[in-house]
Amino acid sequence: MANVMKLRFDANQDYQLRAIAAVVDLFDGQPRVDREQVVFTPNQQITGVANRLDLTDEDLLQNLWRVQDANGIPRDTELAFIQSTVDTVEGQQRVRFPNFTVEMETGTGKTYVYLRTILELFRRYGLRKFIVVVPSVAIREGVLKTLRITEEHFRDHYNNPSYRFYVYDSANLAQLRQFALSDGLEIMVMTLASFNKTVNVIRQPTDRLQGETRLHLIQSARPILVLDEPQNMESETSKQALASLNPLLALRYSATHRYLYNLVYRLTPFEAYRQGLVKRIEVAGVEEVDNANVPYIRLDSIHTEKNTVRARLSVHRLLRNGTVKEGQVTVRPGDNLEDKTSRSAYAPYVVDEINPG
Repeated sequence: MANVMKLRFDANQDYQLRAIAAVVDLFDGQPRVDREQVVFTPNQQITGVANRLDLTDEDLLQNLWRVQDANGIPRDTELAFIQSTVDTVEGQQRVRFPNFTVEMETGTGKTYVYLRTILELFRRYGLRKFIVVVPSVAIREGVLKTLRITEEHFRDHYNNPSYRFYVYDSANLAQLRQFALSDGLEIMVMTLASFNKTVNVIRQPTDRLQGETRLHLIQSARPILVLDEPQNMESETSKQALASLNPLLALRYSATHRYLYNLVYRLTPFEAYRQGLVKRIEVAGVEEVDNANVPYIRLDSIHTEKNTVRARLSVHRLLRNGTVKEGQVTVRPGDNLEDKTSRSAYAPYVVDEINPG
């Protein structure tokens, strides 16, 4: 019988617990809501289950100050809102939702932290509809993989909670009905591109919903958005797309935020290194030349254009004639160098971020 390797997760990492508590404590004073029933549309008496927040803006601001004081972060003078006019089942309406930021160095378990935060918010307050929004398919697949490998760990740690996770599928209307109507914890992962244009399927009326749109189903649930790498979602078009989901609020996670919306927790690169959470790479003055058996990567340049960041790398590429030769490739976050070089030796190398700084 073959041995099966299982990953074991440490649920007691102090820096991760503090990042989780920073978000959970924002809702101090919120009673746990077991079911918040809503009517999906005035025409169809379909009863769904939505998130509900009883705290006022002033309550949230007071909690924000307590969290910022506890984490040594200067107090913000006000809550940071995103607002936009969006199409709803009742016509054009103004949507306004607060945003909170967690800054964590790459490699310190950011995805684990926000997934566990979701489960804590469900356990303590009954918040149960979450959408993880990602900027690319590659990051989406990484989130889905983390959800799979942590499932047993989370079920053990939280006494087998009822929760489901899945990638948004525009063709699967039953999935969206489940998201809106279920009274369990629902975690849906979506790319920004799946709902940020008027031509997206999610925005098109369908007879299967008596002329309503899939987007209206999502709006009825008042989801909490978890934004993974939100620095890629800062354009006005992206903000309007996020608002179109009618979120209760947004939680923003990255190592390289462009804007800090109500920062609640920060783990800097220096602090991560000081705690031994990441390793420092030193570049020595000795270089092995022309060894194509070892992956070779050199950063040549970084280009920023509007909201896009790209980098030019020198690598060893496999040519059509079967030879390996140094050449340049252009990459964006989420790109795998194996695809760019046609060489399996580069398979472990995925572009996590490009930081012009």
